[in-house]
Amino acid sequence: MTIGIWVLGDQLWNEQSALNSCQKNHQNTPVILIESLSYVQQRRYHRQKLVFIWSAMRHFAEELRQQGWLVSYETADDFETPLQAWVTKNTITELRVMTPNDRPFAEI
Repeated sequence: MTIGIWVLGDQLWNEQSALNSCQKNHQNTPVILIESLSYVQQRRYHRQKLVFIWSAMRHFAEELRQQGWLVSYETADDFETPLQAWVTKNTITELRVMTPNDRPFAEI
């Protein structure tokens, strides 16, 4: 069984539950962060806020890499396409994601 972790843009800390649950095996646990253009087009973001969020995601991805996590960072039109490709590529059988704070995102 291969566990993979999807880190969302508002969950960028090392102690979040999905990362914390795999900390002991972090060097063998794939992690993905995804920038989705269509998501931000559906929900209007102030440009400065969006730049801040994506910058924070990129910096957090690098921080995880430095800690030994196997990190993929994707920029795409949607979440589904890169997520499915990553799941297939890494033969993920269990995807862990911390419960989204955002109700519309939780519906995705």
